[in-house]
Amino acid sequence: MTPLILIAQAAFLFAYDVDRGKEEAFEAGYAAHLAWHAEHKDLLPWYGWYVTSGPRTGLFIDGTFGIPFAAMDQRVDPAGDGADMAAKALPFAKARTYSALELWPEVSTTRTLENRKPTAALDAFAVTVAPRNVAAFETALSREPKGQAAWYRTVSGGPTGSYLALVPRQTWADVADRPNLLGEAAALVEHVQVESWSYRPKLSRIP
Repeated sequence: MTPLILIAQAAFLFAYDVDRGKEEAFEAGYAAHLAWHAEHKDLLPWYGWYVTSGPRTGLFIDGTFGIPFAAMDQRVDPAGDGADMAAKALPFAKARTYSALELWPEVSTTRTLENRKPTAALDAFAVTVAPRNVAAFETALSREPKGQAAWYRTVSGGPTGSYLALVPRQTWADVADRPNLLGEAAALVEHVQVESWSYRPKLSRIP
């Protein structure tokens, strides 16, 4: 198989509800599953987070960033990957969502995940815009991107006109004096939900 050149701007996110009281078992199983990726020489980075604020608190999220969309078609042994995850981690959790996103480079002012340099936490802004306002929203946000954020457009797995902005931080003190990410584009937004993701190095693999 030809090695993948990780130069593109796709991201894929998966979310899991971990069974109450089974967190340790899930983490052990998931770590063992990451070992499967290592044994099969998977070239994709996999990051793991727990949602630590908001209605989805406790959700486990994993994802891969900074890859070509075709990488998901070319990944090592997809059937074996799924079977290993089902055997080792999913007895202790339920798969909840799966989404594909594309980096919006014109307004992204940081690329920590694409550069394989995750921070201790991310603040995740899920932004929804009415389809009729998408063009105006993107124009407004492009005029003057605010703060340090990586912006993504949802390609699949969410409503039309949905975006995700990931803001890296190390501590809560980093939130002080943070500029409004949306600026004048806020007038075109239907809904925003903000939650924090706590990075778990032991539940991540960066080749």
